[in-house]
Amino acid sequence: MTQTAPGTHVQNVAPHATAFQAESQHFYGGDFVRQQLVQPTDLAACSDDLFIMPRDAENWQLAQSLLRDRGVAILCAPEGTGRRTAALRLLATMGSLPLPLTLVDLEPEWSKPDATKLPASAGRGYILDLSELPQPPGPRFGQGLRKYGSDGKEDARYLVVLTTPDEWQGKWAEETRHITVTHSSPDAKPLVRQELRLLGAEGRISWTDQDMYNGIWQSNPPVQEARRLAYIICQAKTNDHNIVDEFLGWTTHINGLLTPKQGPGEPELISTRATIWAGALLDGGRKRSVLHASDMLLKRLKFPREPKNVLADPTSGHRLQAASLTPQGDRSFHATDKHNLAPAILRHLWEEFPTQRKILRSWAVSVAAHPDVPEDDARIAVYTLLGLSKELHDNDIIDSIGSELAGHRISLAVEALTSAAIDPALGKYVRGRLYRWMLPKKPAPTIVDLVTRICGGELATHQPSIAMTRLARAAVHAPFLSPSMVDAFRHLARINPTEFTKALEAWLAEEPVKRHGLVAFLSLAATDEGAQLLLSMTDSPAGRQRFVSAWQQLLQDDASRNAVDEQLDNWGSKVETGVLPAEQLVDLMADVYEPKVHRTSLRRFFAQDPDFQDSFWGEVLEQAIIRSREREKASAE
Repeated sequence: MTQTAPGTHVQNVAPHATAFQAESQHFYGGDFVRQQLVQPTDLAACSDDLFIMPRDAENWQLAQSLLRDRGVAILCAPEGTGRRTAALRLLATMGSLPLPLTLVDLEPEWSKPDATKLPASAGRGYILDLSELPQPPGPRFGQGLRKYGSDGKEDARYLVVLTTPDEWQGKWAEETRHITVTHSSPDAKPLVRQELRLLGAEGRISWTDQDMYNGIWQSNPPVQEARRLAYIICQAKTNDHNIVDEFLGWTTHINGLLTPKQGPGEPELISTRATIWAGALLDGGRKRSVLHASDMLLKRLKFPREPKNVLADPTSGHRLQAASLTPQGDRSFHATDKHNLAPAILRHLWEEFPTQRKILRSWAVSVAAHPDVPEDDARIAVYTLLGLSKELHDNDIIDSIGSELAGHRISLAVEALTSAAIDPALGKYVRGRLYRWMLPKKPAPTIVDLVTRICGGELATHQPSIAMTRLARAAVHAPFLSPSMVDAFRHLARINPTEFTKALEAWLAEEPVKRHGLVAFLSLAATDEGAQLLLSMTDSPAGRQRFVSAWQQLLQDDASRNAVDEQLDNWGSKVETGVLPAEQLVDLMADVYEPKVHRTSLRRFFAQDPDFQDSFWGEVLEQAIIRSREREKASAE
C-alpha cells in the first residue's frame, strides 16, 4: 500500500480517458481553462512534516487570512521560489471545512485572461499560474478575480494565483492589490538538509555545517537553487570547495576562461570567447561543429568570417586550446573534472549579457538547424538549450526552437519539444506555446506541421485531451490530406477510439462543419482503420446524417474537392477488392450524391467503361437517381 505523508488529502486521480471525455466539447472553440487534478506525489512537500515555512512569516499569515476571508490569494514572486508548494499548502490546510478540498491545477487555453472562464466547482482548491500572460488582461480582470473569490466562499471553492513582479503590472494588478502577497522562499539551509534526507543522503546533512557554506546561507538562495545545491552535495565524491564552486556556477573558473592572457599569435579575445561558448553549447560534440558554431556566432556579431579571415586566424587546434577545450578523438569537451561546467558557462553567458539574449537564442538554435552540423551534434545543442530554458525560465528559447528548427530539422524539433511538453517543469509552458502558435490567422506551414506531429505522437499518449485541442487548432491551417495530419488523427483514434469518436461527433454535428472537423474526417478516411471508424459512426440516424453532410460539404468546397475525389476513388477501389463493405457504402454514398445541389462532382459517373453500370460507383449512381425521383415525387404530392 502507498504511504501518504500526514497532513495531506489523497485524491483519486481520474485517468486521462475521463478528462478526455469531460472536455470533448472544448476540443475546439472559445477560450477554455483545463483542469488537472494534483497528483498525490506533489502533495508530499506540503505535508506537516515536510513543509518549511516561508521566511516572511507575516506575509505567510496574510496569505492564509486572505484565502480564508476573500476566497482568493495572489502569491507574487519570481519563479523558482516555491510558490506552487506554498499554494498547495494554503489550500490543503484550509480550516473549518467539512471535507478537504480537491486540489486542481488550472492550465488556461485562452487568448486573453478572463476570470469568467475559470471553473467553479464546489469543494475545490484551484491553482492558477499566471507567470506568463499571452497578452495583458482587460482592465476588469482584477475585479473579476476578486468577485470569483467572494462568490466561491459560499461553495467552499478557493483560488490561489501565482505570478511574478514583472508580469503583475497594470490596471488589473492595481485592482488586486488588496489580495496580493509577496511570497518568500523558506530559509535555504533547512530546505537543503531536508532535500538531502529525501534524496537518501542523510549522512551528508552534517556537511552543511562546514564554514565553507556560510556564504551560501547568508545569501539565502531561493527554493530552486537550494534544491540544486542539495543535488550537488548528493552527487559529490567528497565534501570540498568544488561543491560550492559548482553551486556558484564555477564563476571564478569561467571568468578566467573568458579573460585569458593575450600574447603574440593568440586568437582575438572575442574569437576565444566565441569558441568557449560554442564548446559549451556543443559539449562532447565534434571539434569541427564547435568551430563552425564559433564562426557562426562571430558572423552574427558582425565579425568578418570570409575564407581569408578564417585562414588568417590561428589554426583550429590553437583556437580550441585557447578556449581550454580538451580533445577526445574528434570531439571536444570542457574540463571534465568540473561537474556541469558546460551548462554553467551558458548560464553565465545568459545572465551576464541579458541584453543580448535574443541574438544568443537565435545563434544557438541556428547551430542546431545548420545542415553542416551533424544530427547528433545538433541534438546536443537542442537538449542543452532545453536545460537552459528550464534553469533560467527563459521560455523564449522554446519559441526559437519551434520557429527556427521546424523548417530544417523537423524530426529533431518534434523529439525535443515532445520531451519538453511532458516534462514536469517545462511541460505547461511548452503546451501553452503549442496552443498559442496556432492562434494567428496564418501561422507558418512548418509550425503547423510541427504542432501536428507533436500532438499526433507521444504527447497524445500522455495527454490525449491536450493533444486533441492543439491538433484541432492546427487542422484549421492544414491542407486537406496532409500526411502528418493523417498520421496524427489515426494515432489519436487508435489509442482512445471511444472518446475520440465522441469528440469527432461533436465536431461533425456543427452546421456547417468547421474546417478542423472536415480535415479530421478526411484524414480518417485516408486510412483503412479510420474509414472503418467513420462507418461505425453511421449506425444511428444522426450519425448517418453527419457522415453524409461531411462528404457533401467536402465535395462542394473548392479547396478540398480534388483531395476528396482522390480519396473517394480509393474508397471505390477498396470496395471492389472487399476491403470496405459494398452494400453499406452504396447506401451511404447514394445519399451523398442524391441532391442535385451536389452534382458538381458527378464526373466520376461519366465513365466510358462498359462495365461501369455493374461497378460500385455505377450502383451508387443508380441508387442516387432512384432516391432523387422518389424525393421529387414526394414533394409533388
